[in-house]
Formats: sequence, C-alpha cells, structure tokens
Amino acid sequence: MLASGLAVLMTAVVGVHAASFEAGWAILQQRCLECHGPEKHKSGYRLNDRETALSGGDSGTRAIIVSNSAASALVQRLLTTNRDERMPPKGEALSAGEVAAVKLWIDSGAAWPAAVAVKPADPQKHWAFVAPTRTPVPLLENRNSKVLNAIDPFILTRLERERLKPSPEAQRATLIRRVHLDLTGLLPTPEQVVAFEKDRRGDAYLRVVDELLASPHFGERWGRHWLDLARYADSAGYQIDRVRPGAYLFRDWVIDSLNRDQPFDQFTMEQIAGDLLPDATLEQRIATGFHRMTLSNHEDGVDAAEYASKARVDRVATTGTAWLGLTLGCAECHSHKFDPVSQREFYRLYAFFNEAQELDVPAPQPGEREKYELARKHWEQEKARLEEARSRYADGEAQTNFVRWQRGVDRGGMSGAVTDVLDLPAEQRSAAQKRALWKHYRKLDPGLKEFAARLKAHQRLAPRYRGEEALLLAARTNAPKTFVHVRGDFLRPGEEVQPGVLRVLNRFECDGQPTRLDLARWIVSPENPLTARVAVNHLWLHLFGRGLVNTPEDFGLRGEAPSHPELLDWLATEFQRHGWSRKQLIRLIVTSATYRQSSEVRADLRHRDPQNILLARQNRLRVESEIVRDLFLDAGGLLNRELGGASIYPVIPKDVKAAGYGVGGTWTETEGSAKHRRGVYVAVRRTVPYPISATFDGANPSECTAQRERSNTPLQPLALLNNPVFAEATEAFGQRVTALPGNPRAKLDAAFRICFSREPARVELKRLEQLYREASALSASKEGGTARAASGVGADLSRSARLSTMSTIGEPQAWRAVAEVMLNLDEFLTRE
Repeated sequence: MLASGLAVLMTAVVGVHAASFEAGWAILQQRCLECHGPEKHKSGYRLNDRETALSGGDSGTRAIIVSNSAASALVQRLLTTNRDERMPPKGEALSAGEVAAVKLWIDSGAAWPAAVAVKPADPQKHWAFVAPTRTPVPLLENRNSKVLNAIDPFILTRLERERLKPSPEAQRATLIRRVHLDLTGLLPTPEQVVAFEKDRRGDAYLRVVDELLASPHFGERWGRHWLDLARYADSAGYQIDRVRPGAYLFRDWVIDSLNRDQPFDQFTMEQIAGDLLPDATLEQRIATGFHRMTLSNHEDGVDAAEYASKARVDRVATTGTAWLGLTLGCAECHSHKFDPVSQREFYRLYAFFNEAQELDVPAPQPGEREKYELARKHWEQEKARLEEARSRYADGEAQTNFVRWQRGVDRGGMSGAVTDVLDLPAEQRSAAQKRALWKHYRKLDPGLKEFAARLKAHQRLAPRYRGEEALLLAARTNAPKTFVHVRGDFLRPGEEVQPGVLRVLNRFECDGQPTRLDLARWIVSPENPLTARVAVNHLWLHLFGRGLVNTPEDFGLRGEAPSHPELLDWLATEFQRHGWSRKQLIRLIVTSATYRQSSEVRADLRHRDPQNILLARQNRLRVESEIVRDLFLDAGGLLNRELGGASIYPVIPKDVKAAGYGVGGTWTETEGSAKHRRGVYVAVRRTVPYPISATFDGANPSECTAQRERSNTPLQPLALLNNPVFAEATEAFGQRVTALPGNPRAKLDAAFRICFSREPARVELKRLEQLYREASALSASKEGGTARAASGVGADLSRSARLSTMSTIGEPQAWRAVAEVMLNLDEFLTRE
C-alpha cells in the first residue's frame, strides 16, 4: 500500500519520471522505513509522518526543505561519503538515479499521500499527559455499603460493577497495629491497644491517627520512602566509595520536612532549586542535597568531565522518575522510543543542571555551635590554669632544682656545647648560653616533664567542632554551553540547546534565562498533569502495597493504566486543594473504609481478583528491611528513639567488611545505645551494603527507587536467627519476658500482646506453653547439672528440690527460646 500510494503521487507530479520515482521510494521503503517508520524511529526521525520528516529528528536540523532538495539534510545524508553519517548506514549507498528521484520529489513540493502519511496516535491524548479532572464523587447503588469518606464511593462503584462486596473492617487490634506500622513503623504498646479497644467514642480511631501523624517518628518512617527516590547514600560509590560524612544532613532535612508537613510544592522547589530561592536559608540550600546523592568517581586517572556528565544525566532521569513518573533516562542517547520525549528535550533539561556546581559547605546545626563554644571556653580555662601552674613551678621549684643540677650533674652523654657552658663560671656565661642551658634542663626536670605530659593530654581533649559539610548545588555564574550528546557520547557534541522542558506537558513560563527554580515551578504548576498524580500514587502505594498506577516509575505509554482513574484524579486535585499537604492526604486515606478493611483473602477474591486490584480487601505485607530491624529492637526494649544525627554503623560480618573497598573509610562499629537507633539512620555504603538491607530487599542506593521488591527467600529466616542484631534483640526480649509479672501463662499472654497486639488463641497459647515447658526442662537439665556439680549437690537431693533448682536456673534460657519463636513468626514482620 505504501509503495502504490507513493507511485500515485509520483505519477501525478512528473508523469514521465513515474517509474524512477516509484523505484526510488521503493528503495526508501526497503532501506529506510525499517529504522524510520511507524514501528521504529531512530534518532527521533520518522519518514511516515510528514511533520516529523520535514522538521528532522533529534539533531534539530531540518531534514526536508520543501522545493529545495540541495539544502535538505536528508539528501545530504544520502550523498555524503562519510561512512558514519551516510544513510542508509547498512549496505550500498543509493545510486545516483535513486537519489535523483528523491530530490525531484522534494523539489516538486514533497507532498504526502494519505497512504504514506500514517500518523501515529497522538501521545498528547494519553491519559497521563492530560490534566486531571475532578469528577463528582460517585453515587452508589447499594446504600448499605460502608462509606467513611469520599474515597470509598470510587472503590465501591467499581466493586458494584464487578458484583463484588468489600471486606468487613479489620478487628480493632489489627487496625491499630496496621496504622502504627504504616505511619511510624513502630509497634503499638499493649496499653495503647487495650485503650483503643475500650474506647467506643466515634472518633477514637481518628484520635489515634492524629496522634501518629503528630509523632516525630512519622518523619522517620515516611522520610525513608522519599530517600528511596533520592538514592540516598553515605558514600560516593564506585571503587573508592569515599565516605560522605555530611550526607546525613539531607536525610535529617527530609525527616524534618515530613514532620512539619511542609507543602509538597515547597518541598519540591527546595530540593531542585533551594539555593535560588530569595534569601535562601542554610536549610533550603541543604535541601538541594537531593541531587548531590549522585555517584561520584574519585579514582585516580578518571575523566572528571565524563563523570560530571554522568551525574547530570542521573539528575535528569531521577527528576523524571521521582516527580513526573517518566523514564526520561531512555532519551539520553536517542529520542524516547515510546513516550513523546525527544533527545533534544532531554538535553534541554540537562542544561538546567549544567549551570549548577557542587559545593560542600560547613553546616552547623541548631545548638551545635553554642555547645562547642561553651566546651571550648571550659577547655581553655583549664589549659590556662595548667599553664599558670607550670609557670609558677618553673619560676620557683624548678629554678632551685636547676641550681642543684648544675652543681652535681653527671656530664656523661651531654653534647659538647652544654658541657662547655657548664665549665664556665656562672658569672662568665652569656645570656644566650644561660638560655641554652635552661632549655636543656627543662627536658630533664621531673616536674616540668609532668606538666608537659598533662598539657599534651589536655590538648588531646580539645573540643572539636564536628562541622560536617553539607552537600549542596549552587548556580554557576559562567555556565558552560549545553549540547545534545550524539548517541549519548559526551565527547560528541551535537546541536546547542537552551534550558527547557517537555512540550507534551504544561506550558513553561519564565522571565529571562531559565533557571532550576523555573524548572521546579514548572514541575509543581497546577497545570502539570503528572506531579500531583505521581505524588498521590506514591502515598497510596505505601498504604496499600500497590499503587493506583502499578508502575509508579512509569506513567508513560508503556506503563500500566490506573486501576481507578477517577479516584486518582480526584485525589490529585484534592492534594492541591489542601495546599499539597501530605499528612492531610494520608489522614484521608487511612481513615477511609477501604483502608480499614480486613486483609483476609476470600475465596471469591482469590479467583476473581488475585492481585487485589479492585481493593475488595486490604493487602497483607511484610514490612521493609529497616522496619524489620526496628521491630526486633522495639520488642526487645533496646530501640533508641533519638532523632537525627550522624549515621550509625551496626555490627556486620568480617567478610562483608572485607568485601568492600577500604579506601573510602573503614566500617567502624558504633558503640553503646546509639547502635540501636532506628534503621533509617544506618549508614548506607554503596560498596559495603548493610546485610539486613540486602537480605530484606532494601532500596538500591545507586538508583532512584519508586517501588521496592518483596522477595521470600531462605536467607531471610536464617538472618533472623543468626544476625547479631536479631540475636541480641531476641535475648533482650527473652529477658523482658522473664521479668514480666505472673505465672508462665500470664507472661506468654503479655509477650504475645507485645509482638502481635492481640491475645493469643487457645491453640497458640497451648503450643507456646508446651514449648516453654520443654525448653525449660532442657535448659535446666544442662545448666542445672553444671550448677549442682559446681556446688557439690549430690544424687540424694530430693526430686522436688531438684526440679525447683532446675526451674530457677533454666527459666531465662527457656524464655529466650520462646522469644525466638515469637519474633520469627511471619505475623510479627507482617502488616496485616
């Protein structure tokens, strides 16, 4: 059809040349459309689309200039003798007659017959590129359905259409544990569970939610989600993997931002361009650390320009994933194969970051400078006291000792200069000789030596201002020009480009030369069809385990369509209507009947909706790697809940340490209670991954992670049984249970409530009692026998006394065995 359509065109234009025209287009169809047709369009160039064929592809050079074949780049590429530029790249070049046919067609007007001009589907009509519309909340057929807020009718309408019923609300104990794990990542105390179960006020659950949203631990929990997108790490990556001591300042900024519910649009602008805000504060500049989380290579001999370019490419791709839900990185080497993003547009975005430089600046935290100055003042006062005491001694007792020494000194081993002075009568010595003699004696005097040692020791105690340096971006006054990288090669500059955005999205407005601040404003503009949707989808994902769009990193043409498009748009507009408040939106979601459903899998849903796309129930999820560790420490009573500060280094196996490259800094394990701080504070070293994170599907710190994987492997239970932090927490939980009041049954009931926020079922309690008895007897028989041998207790000890002795000695280890079973149950690490 394509060839015949072209033949008709050629015959109409130049009848006598129809055969050569047909032959020429047949060659183009055979040799060019494979790479530049409707299926493939390399370098962003399509011959089947007139507009694209005329304007050109990624290079920006006009391919076809109507009626001027000599100036058309297409003809020049057909005629060139440069093998790297000649088209077609494979096989022989077109013959002179074939090229002449193409030139004649261009000179005749380059008309496109309908048969050839198969225009691709308009990508601007793709749902994600159209601004969200706020549809009215649906009306339900079943008036008996439980509706708690506007979210529920959107879900229930779809369920009614599918003839499915929602699940009942989860039990109160399950619900409070769920919302605690989702909002703070910590266990509710048994007292909190009991109080909630007894509280029959209509707003009892809302009170719990508001308390959790106000908790400082909310920022830790939800800050970690954002750090996944930010590819947060405490080291630079690559082989050297140099430590970044000040990286934690950005992490703490994120946590603080979440806790104070900073509007998401401001949150966005500060991370992309906080340094460009009027009268930017240090905190706003620290926010630009988002784009300092890129990898950087510090090996000798590397090309600094190459890795600087890689960092800027990463910043464009990460911005696309985190805020726009687009795979912009696919346009680095060529125009995006599926989405309407040209390579030229990629480098226009690149230009925004090309004008930025990386800076490391001291960042004293609140109260830190005052604390340092006070400590320094006390230290200097003590130093002055020691120096004054030394001066008094030197002017008094040391002078007496000096005179005695001159009279009876043993001159063996002295230098000739010193003995020459001693041979002279005191009255004949010059001032310089007296000073030299005193200088020599100062090193010998016991008192002066003691003062020197004390002052040296005091010097080691001098307070040091930590002064970690924050990692920032800052604008350059003389920014370099930006060029398209031909095939992604930074050494092959193509067309020069200016900072700009994606044409398929909202309008871009700025005064003067565009800056990163203009880019940030464009991203959070109410007209941007993607930003609010992507942000809402991230929140939904972390509260249901699956986003309304199941490809949170890709809202483009290859991504999945939203399961509930009207709800997604309604939430996106609601998000903006409430001032981009994340807490407000999370509150709305977790107080819906949809969120509060039971997660029990029903028989009808197992076959009709196995992935729970329709949300006729909640999802049952294993908590993330950081929360796995937190829950163990929490149950054991070891968790240090201190907020913020430098990253910690827990115990890791020696072979893991050895596997990393030591050039970047050793893994010095944190001592004391600080090692039990929350998982969000564990150091993220790119070449020395924390084993728990690797085992339980932690985010890859070298790339923007929109959604973590959840695997189920034999390594996970092995880690829970053997990793030092889990073993330590299990031991501590066993001791905690041992100290609980009451008989074994009461202790088991209390321990069960600590772990699972509910009372044990009769069969569960029976099996745990059996385990306790068996573990107690086994432990007592081993330890009791050792104790009796050591104390001289013989076989004549009565049976009752022997059992009493064994029970007392074996109890702690028995409870540890029970603790190990409880903490390793699937339910403990699962958000129901």
